[in-house]
Amino acid sequence: MNSITGFQLDHPHSPDHIVSPLTATEVAAAVRSELRSRAPRIAVQSTGHGRTSGMRSGTLIDTSRMNDVAIDPSARTVTAGAGARFAEVMAAAAPHGLAPLAGSFPGVGIAGYSLSGGVGLLSRKYGFAADNVLSAEIVTPDGEIRMTSAQENPELFWALRGAGSNFGIVTSLTMRVFPIAEVLGGSIEIDLRASPQAGQVWREWAMGQGRDMMTAAAICSAPTTAADLPALLRGIHQLRIQIAWSGETELGRAQVALLERALVAAGAEFASSIDVVPFARTGEIFAEPDEPHSYASDAFFLPELGEQTTANLIAASSPDRVPCFTVIGLRLLGGAMAKAPEIANALGHRDATWLFSVLSPLNEVEETPLAHHLTIAGELGAPETGDAPLGRSLNFTFRSLTAEEITSAFEPDDLTRLRSLRDHFDPRRVMLAQFAV
Repeated sequence: MNSITGFQLDHPHSPDHIVSPLTATEVAAAVRSELRSRAPRIAVQSTGHGRTSGMRSGTLIDTSRMNDVAIDPSARTVTAGAGARFAEVMAAAAPHGLAPLAGSFPGVGIAGYSLSGGVGLLSRKYGFAADNVLSAEIVTPDGEIRMTSAQENPELFWALRGAGSNFGIVTSLTMRVFPIAEVLGGSIEIDLRASPQAGQVWREWAMGQGRDMMTAAAICSAPTTAADLPALLRGIHQLRIQIAWSGETELGRAQVALLERALVAAGAEFASSIDVVPFARTGEIFAEPDEPHSYASDAFFLPELGEQTTANLIAASSPDRVPCFTVIGLRLLGGAMAKAPEIANALGHRDATWLFSVLSPLNEVEETPLAHHLTIAGELGAPETGDAPLGRSLNFTFRSLTAEEITSAFEPDDLTRLRSLRDHFDPRRVMLAQFAV
């Protein structure tokens, strides 16, 4: 991957200067140099998975070379440079029987993922990734290197964990890791054209699960006329249930068996790949694309996921109603994510029990947002049904948002506090934030 695009090929950067530092001191020097320009502008990128827009001038700071990883097995922590990817942290933690709060794709960078929330395979058990960040080193827009934690610059530390790139360039993080060596995980694939009832069966099963169970579902669909897709994918309408159980293996197998029996009782045929998986290989559960490409998505926190809304989403994703390959994602939240963290942060909507997302790849002529994403999101419940969206999820949104859309991601009082802190740390608006508060 190169600095201009990273993993997301849409809206590449076109800066005046690119800096690829190895240390926080080099980051600070790059910031101070840019501050001497007439209209200073700074953006930061590690892997570029979540980039929503490209900068058109100024300095791009590419932190991808800042990828040192150090595990402290006795403290159960990892300290890693902002350019480290979760795959590197997982590999370093595995020999100690430890695991980070990685998400579904280990190729993402630790900084952007963790600071905008971080819904991982172990989050129902241990909380959001942001809840488990213990300290962060950052270069603020004035070019100063600052350590942040619950004891040092606590207000800035609070803000970083939820709205990170508004406040500077994070250069390293220290995070908790957990005693998990393996999970019972994999996927169950079902053809929705033959078994449209399977989505309801999974939803009902998921709502009865405890904190040891991470489960999500991807509803994948494509029009029969999609000439840009392999023949195998044209006209697809598939439910892919993903599971990662981190408790006692036999108890997990019993829970999976309950789901499989319910699917059989509903007349659904399925193929299952669920088995014990070393945590370092959990990227195989979601099996997401690992080659850079262009894509866009929208995502919302939901208080509930009702039967009618589930049926509406399955119907709205049918091959005759989508213009291109489309993936609706539904992830069960709750558990430890619903609890206030030990060290408070700026994440909103902890009362959400579900996360909804809709994603599509882009071609050269499309512009985001994709109209059919908004149509599908329109199938989410009305306020009277109890499952109307609470607000945006920034972690799973891959497009530019309006100020009003960004506002919906935070609690009102937190947003006021974040804006005051941004005025303090970046009064000239030097930073090109991913989602500007």
